[in-house]
Amino acid sequence: MDDTGVDDRIAGPIEVVGRTTRAEIGDRVEVEWALSVPPGLEWTEVFQFTSFDGADDPADWHADGGPDVVGDVVRWFVPTAVIDDADAEVTRRVGIANLRCAP
Repeated sequence: MDDTGVDDRIAGPIEVVGRTTRAEIGDRVEVEWALSVPPGLEWTEVFQFTSFDGADDPADWHADGGPDVVGDVVRWFVPTAVIDDADAEVTRRVGIANLRCAP
């Protein structure tokens, strides 16, 4: 529930329902993950502020910032070589946000 008294939690878990690449900029690509429903503010905050798994990763590819939730889409610019790692990180964060924001 937010500070206005509105409960923005959804009835069930949010799922990733698709992934597309949007644009390449140098060695990075903009990846979009479609969500099953647009999340509420609480879910979005939990998703975005969850710490990275394996933050001691020597490649440190995530040091330039994490994923953003925009409507029913997660957007993230990641190095092309680590798209699978980014995919796993988004899936992990979705699970954490679902657990913390369950009704």
